[in-house]
Amino acid sequence: MSRIAVMGSAFNPPSLGHKDVVEQALTQCDQVWLVPAFRHAWGKNMAPYEYRCQMVKLFTQDLADPRVSMHAIEHKIATDKPVYSFDLLEALQAQLRPEDQLFLVIGPDNAAAFDKFYRADDIRHRWQLLVVKERVSVRSTKIRAALQHHKPVSAMTTPGVAAFLATHPMYGEASS
Repeated sequence: MSRIAVMGSAFNPPSLGHKDVVEQALTQCDQVWLVPAFRHAWGKNMAPYEYRCQMVKLFTQDLADPRVSMHAIEHKIATDKPVYSFDLLEALQAQLRPEDQLFLVIGPDNAAAFDKFYRADDIRHRWQLLVVKERVSVRSTKIRAALQHHKPVSAMTTPGVAAFLATHPMYGEASS
């Protein structure tokens, strides 16, 4: 039996806050699957999906932990509607053995608003919630703001992601 933490996020871009969430999830699960959002359920404006997937791939390479992997699946199950957590978990569960357990990783902000999630009761019934703490206050928003003001981001993300961001302006930063 495998215990798999599913961390769906915009990863817009991946941050050291995401890294801390991964580390917390690994204390309770055998694997962590990072799933970049294809279309955000709450309509957030995001960098192109392909770029965010590339950054998550670099992020997992930087983490260098075989228990952490990217699962870019949302584009395969997307319709004209957003892919909700329930839809994602259902699609992932279909790929697993019956004895494998999925855990939906959520932070304290989403835990407080979980009843607003699409099919929240069904999620609670079929899967486990893994609520993590916000111990590292580096969010993607801070990275985007730093980039827009031509500030360094290497202290806020992993080396591979920082290098990618330096060569792929996508957050409104003006070219020099």
